Amino acid sequence: MSKIILIVTAIIALTGFKITAQNGFDNYLKKDSTYLYNSSLKVLDSLFNLHNQKIVKDTSFYNSFGKSEVFTLNQLLFAAVNNNPELTAMQTKIEASNSKAEGKTYLPDPMFEFELDDIMSDFNRVGMINFYISQMFPFPGKLAIERKSVLDSKAMMQSERLSMAVEIMNMIKMNYYDLYLVNYKIQINNDNRLLIKTFIAATEARYMVGKGMQQEVFKSQIEMSRLENEDFILKQQRKNIFSELTKLTKIVVDENTRINFADIDNQYLLEQGSFNVNASKTEKLIEYAFEHRPDIKTLNNKIIMNQTDLEMAKIERLPDFNLKLGYKILPFEEKNAFAFMVGVNIPFAPWSSGKYDHAIKRNEVIIRSTTDELSAKKNDIRNEITTIVNNMTSLKETMKFYYGVQLPQTENTMKSAQYSYETDMGSFLDLLDAYRMYQESRIMYYESVTMYLKMIAELEKATGLNLKN
Repeated sequence: MSKIILIVTAIIALTGFKITAQNGFDNYLKKDSTYLYNSSLKVLDSLFNLHNQKIVKDTSFYNSFGKSEVFTLNQLLFAAVNNNPELTAMQTKIEASNSKAEGKTYLPDPMFEFELDDIMSDFNRVGMINFYISQMFPFPGKLAIERKSVLDSKAMMQSERLSMAVEIMNMIKMNYYDLYLVNYKIQINNDNRLLIKTFIAATEARYMVGKGMQQEVFKSQIEMSRLENEDFILKQQRKNIFSELTKLTKIVVDENTRINFADIDNQYLLEQGSFNVNASKTEKLIEYAFEHRPDIKTLNNKIIMNQTDLEMAKIERLPDFNLKLGYKILPFEEKNAFAFMVGVNIPFAPWSSGKYDHAIKRNEVIIRSTTDELSAKKNDIRNEITTIVNNMTSLKETMKFYYGVQLPQTENTMKSAQYSYETDMGSFLDLLDAYRMYQESRIMYYESVTMYLKMIAELEKATGLNLKN
């Protein structure tokens, strides 16, 4: 009996400890917000249950940047560059460089000194009262080189800002062309669903009069379900592109925004003479890139800045002068006195001149390194432009093939299969295969157009020009 009482007591004690420990852990979770993110699925699902929750719209973003109903590519590019905070901050630094450069043209601050000389140990008498004013004069040319160094740094920042702007504009164009493709895919999907509805009506009518099979109705319905699922996925992709454009432009772009794609002229892209780049034209593009690309300008400005630093390191070996004027009050003399001193530093002393040698060598090494970096960059640009031109050539042929050969053939095949099915000369499977071939051909055509437009944008970025202007 005592053993049973002992066991029951132990169980009660363990249960009580378990409840206490669990309560303590729950309290700890409430205090530490880190663990609150590890929510169960039911808790997570409750966050999406908005039936009893009032949605408060955060209007700060809308009030700051606003919305627009229609956008063109140029408007998107302007908004992305104009609203980017990093570009604005860099522009502010560039403008501040002008004042910094002008500040380098001024002499160092003069020095005023007051001196009591020959003070007796009992502080009852001062032998001399001195007033001095001194001014340091850098060696002629040093201030001009310092100003030039600041302006060189400003030019490099301008190139870096332009390079960042080009990168942002390229990202806008990539998303713009992706949106162009997704919109056409949604349009093709809508066209296909209308066509499938016709197929469903035809198969049901044939089945009801005993001329068709039930599996034909099922397959047409399955195809409709597939298209509806594809439409949902495409619209989600479009929302992602809208979000990316909003992020880049700092302007709200959503389903209520209409993007104008009037600048995309498919017929012009298909013309034989448009963007017809041969070897000689490729070389001209490469030469243009060497002259106008922002990153090339950045490296050139970096070399110029390092050359200015080298000039500064060399001129630092020339001495600076210090002029000092003084007035001495002599209490125990009949007249007071003036003092005049000229000082000069000695930068060629054996124990200090080594630092100037190392500064000169360091700048010479940096110049050689930057020059090698520029050569490597030019080689990369040459290969990049050549690759883009080759891709453009192949993509243009692909685009022309789909537009001039594949699309007409698959469309005729689908119409023929549809006629054969309606006249009991062909099966529904043949019609479905022909329809899918035509659908895939339309999508592949617009994908090739999009890839070609992206290659044009890449060529614009690679060469530093806009081919359409």
